[in-house]
Amino acid sequence: MESLRYEILGPLRLRHVKGQPLKASKPRQLLATLLLHPNRFVSTDLIADALWEGSPPRSATANIRTYVRALRGVLQDAGLSAPIDTSAAGYSIEVGVDELDSSLFESLLAEGGHLRDAGEGRQAMEVLSRAYALWRGHPLEDLTVSAAWEGSIARLEAQYRGLVDGLLDLRVEYGDATGAAVLLSDRLTEDPYDEQLWRRLVDALVAAGRTGEARAAYRKAVQTLADELAIEPGPELQAAGTRAENGRSANWPDPGIPAARTTNRPAPGDSQDVVLGPMAAPVLSEPQRPPSQLPLDLSDFSGRREKLEKLRDLVCGRDPVRPPIAVISGAPGTGKTSLAVRLGHLVRDSFPDGQIYLDMRGATQPRDAGGALTDLLLSLNMPDYAVPTDPERRSAMLRSELASRRVLIVLDDVASASQVAPLMPGTGASAVVVTSRNRLMDLAGADSMPLDTFDDSEASELLQRVAGAGRVDSKSSAAEEILSACGNLPLAIRIVASRLAQRPDLSPTELARRLRDETHRLDELSIGELAVRTSADLSYDSLSSDEARLYRLIGRFAVGVFSARVLEPVASPASVRRSLDRLIEVNLVQISSVDERGTARYRVHDLLRLHAIGVGDEEQKNQAVKDLTTVLDALLNKVKRAGAALPVVYFGVLDEPGPPVSPGPSPFTDADAIAWFDADRSTFVPAIRAAAQNGLHEYAWRIAAGWGPYLDMRAGFDDWNESHQAGLASAIECGNRHGEAIMHRNLGQLALYRDDWEPAWFHLNEAAALFAEVGDRMGIGVSAVGLGTWLRERGRPEEALAQYEGAFDAFVEVKDANGEAVARTAAASILRTRNDLSKAGGYLAEAFLIGVRRGDVHRVAKVRRGIAALRADQGNPAQAVRQLQASLAIFDGLGDDHCGAHTRAELGNALIAVGDGAAARRMLLDAMEIGTRLGDRSVEGAAALHLGGLHASTGNEDFARRYLTRAARAWQQVGNDAKVAAARQALAALTPTTQAAS
Repeated sequence: MESLRYEILGPLRLRHVKGQPLKASKPRQLLATLLLHPNRFVSTDLIADALWEGSPPRSATANIRTYVRALRGVLQDAGLSAPIDTSAAGYSIEVGVDELDSSLFESLLAEGGHLRDAGEGRQAMEVLSRAYALWRGHPLEDLTVSAAWEGSIARLEAQYRGLVDGLLDLRVEYGDATGAAVLLSDRLTEDPYDEQLWRRLVDALVAAGRTGEARAAYRKAVQTLADELAIEPGPELQAAGTRAENGRSANWPDPGIPAARTTNRPAPGDSQDVVLGPMAAPVLSEPQRPPSQLPLDLSDFSGRREKLEKLRDLVCGRDPVRPPIAVISGAPGTGKTSLAVRLGHLVRDSFPDGQIYLDMRGATQPRDAGGALTDLLLSLNMPDYAVPTDPERRSAMLRSELASRRVLIVLDDVASASQVAPLMPGTGASAVVVTSRNRLMDLAGADSMPLDTFDDSEASELLQRVAGAGRVDSKSSAAEEILSACGNLPLAIRIVASRLAQRPDLSPTELARRLRDETHRLDELSIGELAVRTSADLSYDSLSSDEARLYRLIGRFAVGVFSARVLEPVASPASVRRSLDRLIEVNLVQISSVDERGTARYRVHDLLRLHAIGVGDEEQKNQAVKDLTTVLDALLNKVKRAGAALPVVYFGVLDEPGPPVSPGPSPFTDADAIAWFDADRSTFVPAIRAAAQNGLHEYAWRIAAGWGPYLDMRAGFDDWNESHQAGLASAIECGNRHGEAIMHRNLGQLALYRDDWEPAWFHLNEAAALFAEVGDRMGIGVSAVGLGTWLRERGRPEEALAQYEGAFDAFVEVKDANGEAVARTAAASILRTRNDLSKAGGYLAEAFLIGVRRGDVHRVAKVRRGIAALRADQGNPAQAVRQLQASLAIFDGLGDDHCGAHTRAELGNALIAVGDGAAARRMLLDAMEIGTRLGDRSVEGAAALHLGGLHASTGNEDFARRYLTRAARAWQQVGNDAKVAAARQALAALTPTTQAAS
C-alpha cells in the first residue's frame, strides 16, 4: 500500500506529504468531492452543492474555478501527480486504483469475493483483511459531510459493513479467534446493544486464551444493557459469562444459528401415549413435504447480477421482527417474473420450509385476496377443513403459521397493495417477493426494487444466449442496431433472439433492417405468445380516459426527456400531474432526473412511445396530433417571449410570423427568461424532433430559431448543432426558404465558434444566397459579417473588409443600429491590421455610442474589447487592461462564458504587458479551462501561447514548453497555420540546452 497518495476512509489525508498543505476548507471540500468520484467528471452543480449545501452564491462557478486553481497549485507543490481535468461535463481528478484508498478498498473487496466464491477461503480472508486495514474511521470524518456526498459515503459504509460480516465468517471458519474478536469489537461500536454480538465476543476471547479480556467484555455487556436498556442479560450471554469465569471455551466457532424448530408431537414409534381431542386431525406416520412451487428457472437467464445480490441479501436477512418484503416493479417487458423466479431458486436452501408461488393476475383479472389466502394455507399443508371461512381469520392464521417457519412466498403480477396486504407475514424468518407493473409505494414494510432496461453488456449477453452460439456477433453493426431498436428491453431482446434461433434463414442484418421501420417495429417484436405490444396493452387497459389521452400525447411528444409543465396547455396543471403520477405508478413513464429545484424530468421507453402512438381509434389518434400541436404552439410562443426578454441583443435573424401563437401572460423579466431557458433546456431538442416526426415542420425550425439567442448567450454548442440540423431539415421539408436561410446562418455562426472552417463557409454562403433570394437585407448583412469573420481568420483581410462594409450598408438601409455596431467593430479589427488606427478608432467610438444609447451592455462589452486592442496598438497597455476588465465584468454578470473566455485570454496578455505576471497567469489559466470546456480551440490556443511566453520570460522553460506545445496543438486542430507557426517559433526560441534535454 506504499503507492497510496490519497486517503478518504477516515480523515482526508495526503499520504507521504508532511504537514497539512491543504488547509482552506473549500479546496478540501472540493478535493473530497472529486475523490468520491475518481476518474469521472463531476458537474459544477454537484460541486456547488457540496461546497455550499444547496445555497451557492451567484459567483459559485467563478469561485469553483478559483478553488480548482488553488487545489492544482497545492497538489503540484506537494509533488502529487494527479491532474485535475476540465471539460464541459465539469472537473475530474485522475488517480490510479492503488493511489486512492477507497478505490483500492473496492478492488480488494471484489478480489476477496471472487476468491471466496471460488472456494479459496483462506486467500480470501487475507485479501479482505488488507481491505479492512484501509479503514481509519468514518469516511471524511474531519470534514462537514455534505448532502451531495451522502450517496457515495453510504455506499462505502454499506460495503464496509458487508466486509466486516464476511470477514468475520471467514475468521470463524478458519479458527482465527483473535481476528474474530477484533471484528466483533468493531461491530459492537456500531451496535452496542446486540446480545448475540457480545456473546460471540466473549466466546471468541476465551477461545483465543484471553480469559481476562473475556470477563471484562462480559461485565461491559451487562453494564451496557442495564444502563441503556434496563434489562438483564439473556441466558445465552449469561452462559458465555460463566464460561469466561471458568476459562473454558464453548463449542467455538458457533455462528449462533437458532436451533431447528421442534414439534410437540412424538416421533413415530415413540411409546408415549398421545391423547387427541375429538376434532383433532389424525397423526401422520410420515411428515408432509414442504411446498416447492417455483416455476422453471430460465436456462438462458442473464443480467441483473447486482439486483440479484441485493435481493438475496434482503430476503435472506435474519431479522426475527421484520420479515423481508421485496417489491420488484417495472415497465412491461423488463423481466420482473424471470428475476423473481431466478432469485427463488438461488435462495431455496435458505427457506427449508418451502417456496410458494402464486400468480395474482394483476394485469388481467386480479385474483381475490381471500382466495389467495386459502391457497397459501393449503400450500403450508393446512387441512382444508381447518381453513377459516372468514378472510380476516385466514390472514391471522397465515401470520401464525409463518411466524415459526422459514418460507419464501413469490406473488407474481400484483395489481395493488390492497390485493396482497392480507398475505403478508407479521413476524418470523419468512420472506415475500412481489412483482408488479405498479410501484406499490403504499405496501407497508416493503423494500422497492425498480427494474429498468438492461445496460448494453447485459443486453448483448441475453441476445447471444437466446440466439445460440455463433448466431450473432455482438460487436457487429447489425447486433448494435437490433439492440438499439429493442431499446435494451429484455422482453424485446428475448423475442428477436428467439426468432434468430428458430429461423436459420433470417440473418441479423435482415432482422436489423426490418426493425428499422418504426411503423412496423412492434409487429416484428412478436413470437408465439410473447409480444411487446400485448404486454404494454395490459398496462394501457388499466388507464382512465384522461390518463390514456395523456399517454397518447406523450407518445407523440416524448422523443426525449420532458417536463410536466410543457404538457399543461392540453389540461389543467393538476390534471396533468395526476395523470402523469398514474403513468409513473404503472411504469409506462419513468422519472429521468430531478434537478436541484426539485423539478422532475420524465422519459418513456422508445418501444412504449411507439405503442402509445399506435393505441386508440382514429379519432383518438387524431386528437393526439391536435394535442401535440397545442403543446408546440404554446412552447413556441413562450420561446419567443423569453427570447425577446433576454438581456443580450441578438445578432442574428429571427423567424417571420408563422403559425398563430397563443396570447401570453405577463411578460418575462430578463432573469425569468434566463431561468426558464435554463430549467427547460432539455425539452427543446426533443420537442423539435417530435414536431418533425409528426410532420409539423414549421414548428420544428421556428422553435430552433427561437432559442438561438439563448444558445448564443450560453454557448450551448451541442444543443445548437442538434436543434438546428433538425430545424434545417424541417425548413427544407416544408419549403420555407427564409427558414432555411436562418438555419444555415446559425449553423455557419456555430461552425465559426468551433473553428470548423469548411462547414462555416458552406452554411454562410448558402444563407447569403437564400436571404438574397427572399429579399431579406437584414439577413444579407448578418451573413456578410459571418463571411467577413471567416475571411479575416483565414488570412484574407481585404476581402473580409469588403464583406464588413457591405454588411454596414445593409444595416444602415434597414435601420438596424445593433447590426451597424457589429459591422463597425468588425471592420475596425481589419483597419487596425492596416495600421489605420484613426479610422478604426472612429468606427469603434460610433459602435460604442450605439451600444450605450440602446442600453445594450453586451454590445458595449464587445466594443470595449476592440477598444482595448486599439489601445494596445497605440502603446497604452494600462488603458487596454481597464477596458478588458470592464468588458469581462459585463460578460460574467450575464453568464456569457464564451465571450468571457476570449476576454480573459486578451486580458491575460494585457496584464503581461503591464508587468502583472501573477494576475496574468490566473486569468490565462481560467481562459484555457473555459475554452477546453466549451471546445473552443482558438481561445485555448491563444491563452496557452500567452502562458508559454509568460513562463519563458521568467525562465521557467519546462512550463513554457508545455504551454507552447499545447498552443501549437490547439491551433493545428483548427487549421490556423499562421498561429501554429507562431507557437513553433516561440518553442524554437527556447534555449538549445533545454531543448536537447527534453
